[in-house]
Amino acid sequence: MERIKIGITQGDINGIGYELILNTFEAEEMASLCTPIIYGSPKVATFHRKALGNQTSFQVVEDAERAKDGVLNMVNCFGEEEQKIELGQASEEAGASALVSLNMALEDLKEGKIDALVTSPVNNATIKLEDGGTLKSQTAYIETVAGEGKKALKIFIADHLRIALATDKIPVSEIPAHINKEALAERLVILHNTLKRDFFIDNPRIAVLALNPLADGKEEQEIIAPVIDELFKRGVRCVGPYAAEDFFGSGNYNHFDAVFAMYYDQGVSAFKSIAQNEGINFTAGLPVIRTAPAIGVCYDLAGKNMIDDEQSFRQAIYTAVDVARNRTRFDKERVNPLQKQYVSKRDDSDKLKLDQVTEEEN
Repeated sequence: MERIKIGITQGDINGIGYELILNTFEAEEMASLCTPIIYGSPKVATFHRKALGNQTSFQVVEDAERAKDGVLNMVNCFGEEEQKIELGQASEEAGASALVSLNMALEDLKEGKIDALVTSPVNNATIKLEDGGTLKSQTAYIETVAGEGKKALKIFIADHLRIALATDKIPVSEIPAHINKEALAERLVILHNTLKRDFFIDNPRIAVLALNPLADGKEEQEIIAPVIDELFKRGVRCVGPYAAEDFFGSGNYNHFDAVFAMYYDQGVSAFKSIAQNEGINFTAGLPVIRTAPAIGVCYDLAGKNMIDDEQSFRQAIYTAVDVARNRTRFDKERVNPLQKQYVSKRDDSDKLKLDQVTEEEN
């Protein structure tokens, strides 16, 4: 079986990115699982290796296509340019370095030189974009650069627990305005399709959470429940809405392949209490594959060799490899398939604008 090529960004060089990478690949079996390729700086990697007392070796390659199996490879994104390292400090220099790494990896990902991408933690506030703003999130940036017009859906994963978000990091007061039929239906279809194609679940079950604590508000009655009913008729097995407190407290999430939360804290707070250190972030809905450890830059721990467990980073790599293989298998088994057509309900009260749900859409 051909090795899956996994690109790895260096992240913020003042944070724990290189520690996660080097400690993960200190175990030789990790380089036999895939062909790993860091997009970074050999000088910075060597600095971190010495600071950590790490023995992980890597080889520099001119291009991802020349990466060798069985070793940790690195594409030098900076040539002889010096990168200023200030461990534990936020800096625009580190942000600029992180963006160079991300852009080069995304270019290779789009060109098919690597099969999937694992992104290391960054500090969004330090990354300046061409329009003068700062990075909103790596997910949003990847959607813009490599999404080919498709919408990204953020999913947090730990083992069989998968929690997708209807809305991301927005003020609580703005959440209700983003809960509408079109948006919910679009994201639920993306979730359904990614469970089938990326995780190879034949008939996925999705639990939909309520917006309000008792699941009896206007949003549940007029928006969420009607979307659930309409999509269920079209083959998307989503049920609910469930009050979040009872749903997680009773362990009901174990009976579903994914949970669809209405807002960030509702889903992520429960996720982190359950997943502990093993959670990852998966970007669904795009033609490219991207995963990331569900962990921040951790400036307070940088360079101190105090990271207890790199399990989240390992899981990000495992998931990237699995999804790459699943997509290949799914697509191969469905060459020239007979698509299932789902006709939208044509009336003024329920315009979901979903003309079809296909097994191939992601």
